[in-house]
Order: sequence, then C-alpha cells, then structure tokens
Amino acid sequence: MEEFRQCTNCAYQKGFHVFFKRLKGKVKICLICPNSGRSYDIGRLTTSIRGFKSEKGLIY
Repeated sequence: MEEFRQCTNCAYQKGFHVFFKRLKGKVKICLICPNSGRSYDIGRLTTSIRGFKSEKGLIY
C-alpha cells in the first residue's frame, strides 16, 4: 500500500489537516501540513458539502 503521510516540504510525518475551498459550485478537498503550512491539492472535488457554517452540537 502506498501512503502520502510525509510533508515533502519539511518532512513532517504525523499526517495532515484538511481544508476546503469553494470552486465553481463544488468544494475542493485539500491537505495542509500543520508544521510548515504547505498546501497539497489531492484532486478531490465534492458537491455534497453545502456550506462552511459550523453548527453547535453535542461536540463542537
């Protein structure tokens, strides 16, 4: 199994944070290194995310 776990910029090896970017009616799902801040476009788009507003629930 091939993995993309290490930041190619700073060699951070503990995974990535996820961020979302609106793009022409779709939402692009990308990764960001929590150590260096480098962004990675992994080529994923979705239409199932309707908005970015957070909603308070049992766990916020």
